[in-house]
Amino acid sequence: MMNNKGNSMCTKRTNRSKNKINRNRTEWIAHLVMKIKICTHVEAIRTRVPILRYMGMSAAICCLLLCMACGMSNADPAGSPPRIALITPAGTGELAEAIRLGAEAAAKEAGAELITVEAFPSEGLTYAPSNPDFTAVQGKVKQEHLLNGTYPLSEREQAQVDAVSLAMEQGASALLIDPLSEKALRDIIQKAQTKDANGVIIPVILLNDEFPVKGITSVISIDNVEAGRQAGQAMAVLLGGRGFIALLGPGPVNPVLINREQGVEESLAQYPDIHVETQSVCSTRDACWQAAKQLLDQQQVNGVIALQESASLGAADELNRRTSENNGNKVKIVGFGSEQQQLEQLQEGRIQHLIVQNGFSAGYLGVNQAVARLNNQQVQARVTLETKLVSTDNMFWMDNQKLLFPFVQ
Repeated sequence: MMNNKGNSMCTKRTNRSKNKINRNRTEWIAHLVMKIKICTHVEAIRTRVPILRYMGMSAAICCLLLCMACGMSNADPAGSPPRIALITPAGTGELAEAIRLGAEAAAKEAGAELITVEAFPSEGLTYAPSNPDFTAVQGKVKQEHLLNGTYPLSEREQAQVDAVSLAMEQGASALLIDPLSEKALRDIIQKAQTKDANGVIIPVILLNDEFPVKGITSVISIDNVEAGRQAGQAMAVLLGGRGFIALLGPGPVNPVLINREQGVEESLAQYPDIHVETQSVCSTRDACWQAAKQLLDQQQVNGVIALQESASLGAADELNRRTSENNGNKVKIVGFGSEQQQLEQLQEGRIQHLIVQNGFSAGYLGVNQAVARLNNQQVQARVTLETKLVSTDNMFWMDNQKLLFPFVQ
């Protein structure tokens, strides 16, 4: 009995041990399975994170490309830089060359293309890009092809207007104009406001003149009243505050000349012993030489203020022809401009002073204004250039050399 009971108890203990082992094994297997599932989930997360990151980056890149595409659709479809045309009258010499150099420098800095167009009524219009790498077709329009040879304006004025038409045909997006007359400028403004191929009105930047014409984007010019004051003051100093002064130049129809004459009179009004004679009207060098000859033959004149280049050269020609000495004093000349022949007369002492403007700055600032307007930036309605009084004594100063000879490297 005892043995059977002991055996029965051993069997129960053994069974309990086996059950405990089986239960522990089951729990361990369940724990292992759970651990495997957790690890698998973690690995899945680890795998998904880079994928999500790459998907986010791809989405950002796609958005960026889409924005760039939208931006490009509003830009020049050809992706070419803006093309700015510089229209200058024919035969304007060193000032026109200085303007061109300044415009070229600004265009290069701004990444624009500059086209220089000069009007030659007898030989056609020469269209020449300043960039040697630019391959646009060069154009020439013969006189007989322009309005069948009929000119409501003068030949030179009409040639300048047609030069604008040629520039617009070649894709000019802005115009820099040194107009010959108010009448020519009105026709040019009318053409520019007909809008280009994209339906945009072409901005017009006016150089060196002050014509009261609507539609001008910006004016780059000197203060001609102040320049006239400079000329009058310089002459008063030369004459010691007393004497007879004559004005020489074209008739008072151009605002530039009207303002210069106004400035001269304002300055000389401070000197009661200086008398200003009636202006002698002339427009060419030969005509001004004849006017100066007649003036000096008929009146006592101690000084001549020449309101433009041709007048100063004509007066210098007459003074060079006749004996300029009168009681130890010679007739003084104060003029405007910086043409090569004027500088030669200045160096030789036939002209005492020249009021000089910075043509390089005019071209440079003109292009800057045009580029700003094309980029929808603020544009100044007027930019005033400084003038300098140059004489034989200071014409070789370094600053004046840069002003007088900007084309010399």
